[in-house]
Amino acid sequence: MASNFIILGPPGSGKGTQAKKLAQKLGLVYFGTGDLMRAEIEKQTALGKEFQKAINQGQLVNDDLVEKFVDQKLSEIDTSRGVVFDGYPRTVLQAEHLSEFLRKKGLDNLQVFNLVVKTKSLIERIQKRRICQNCGKVFQDAVAEGKTECDSCDGRLVLREDDKPEILSKRIETYEKQTAPVIAYYQKQGNLLNIDGEPPIEEVWEEIKSKIKV
Repeated sequence: MASNFIILGPPGSGKGTQAKKLAQKLGLVYFGTGDLMRAEIEKQTALGKEFQKAINQGQLVNDDLVEKFVDQKLSEIDTSRGVVFDGYPRTVLQAEHLSEFLRKKGLDNLQVFNLVVKTKSLIERIQKRRICQNCGKVFQDAVAEGKTECDSCDGRLVLREDDKPEILSKRIETYEKQTAPVIAYYQKQGNLLNIDGEPPIEEVWEEIKSKIKV
């Protein structure tokens, strides 16, 4: 049976980086709802405009909209290989929806890693990171390293719109209020492991690798 994973964590916890590493190591499908939503925003689709509105307010997109979007995107990939979910689920309703989806597909082998990082560390990290406006590559320490251009495509590095201080504080607050019950949901199911997300990326990755069950 294919293994499926969820990486939980607040903004700036490094969950996207760890989810991609996990997908690459195990040959699984990486499913990053944040990236997928930003692609919709970039294309200025009707869905994209709804996503943009929520992001600008530092809020989560409503469950019905997210579930329809996720169902559509999941139908476009080969889930039988196993999936690493990054940025989903964000609420208990979404977690229940995903559980039902996996059950119907016979993909019940699920592990959840929750990255635990102090709010102060999150803010410090995000203030230093920049994203390429062309290819979307993330540079975690761009400010500290003085980077202004992407080393992959020479695009300009910018502060992501939802990383701006006034939006970031709302994102962290929203995460803590609405996603904390998701952590409790998976703890009750017995498939959640807390991971210390404070150390450097490679150290966090080594801890995650040591906890993988396949």
